[in-house]
Amino acid sequence: MQQFRRLTAICAVAVVLVGCSVQESTRSGGLIPPTGPAVTATSPAPTVVTVMGESTDVFTASALEPAATSPALTEPALAELDPAALARAVLAAADPPGGFGEGVLGVTGPDGIRVWPVIVADTPQSRQRGLMGVADFAELGGYAAMVFVFEDDTSGAFWMRDTPLPLRITFVSASGSVVSATDMVPCLAPTPSDECARYHPDGAYRIAIEHPLGLAFDIGLAMAEFVEVTVE
Repeated sequence: MQQFRRLTAICAVAVVLVGCSVQESTRSGGLIPPTGPAVTATSPAPTVVTVMGESTDVFTASALEPAATSPALTEPALAELDPAALARAVLAAADPPGGFGEGVLGVTGPDGIRVWPVIVADTPQSRQRGLMGVADFAELGGYAAMVFVFEDDTSGAFWMRDTPLPLRITFVSASGSVVSATDMVPCLAPTPSDECARYHPDGAYRIAIEHPLGLAFDIGLAMAEFVEVTVE
């Protein structure tokens, strides 16, 4: 069953972005370097993949229900489209913030597969910036989350300096499993930078996913069995 769900997740992502290329980067920017021993990769399987080929009949994703959808996605005609089509609609209509990319996040859980359009931070500059200064995630255009992408396993911590929006961060391993997750609170001036909390993962991760707190922004990561992201 798990193998079938993994295949289904890959096919679901393939429906959204066919022939896309992977854009990964090295660890740097706003991450807090780990203080413990260096972490080495434990699995050769990449979390971020390029999926190529035609769509298949095994796509069984559940409905795409981002709370922060753009006005264009409230049209009755679009309401009947499959999740992949809705994700494509967001990617076609919205522009990620300058310096960021976009892609598709596939989350496989007990209830099937969910497919989400996401903002991608895969350069040192974009990872350093993250969601700094963003007070209303809905204004970003219907994306469900921001995904930080790395080419190698890392154990670096995150922080919330100058980030006014409370966030939940989920760390995902190279094999697509959830390493750990935690809620993060803003750390704003006049609080000194050295007093901002550092949020460490429980182990090595390959991607990190941030989204606003609250049930309206739940994208199924708490019960995720397999997580995959395809970068446009």
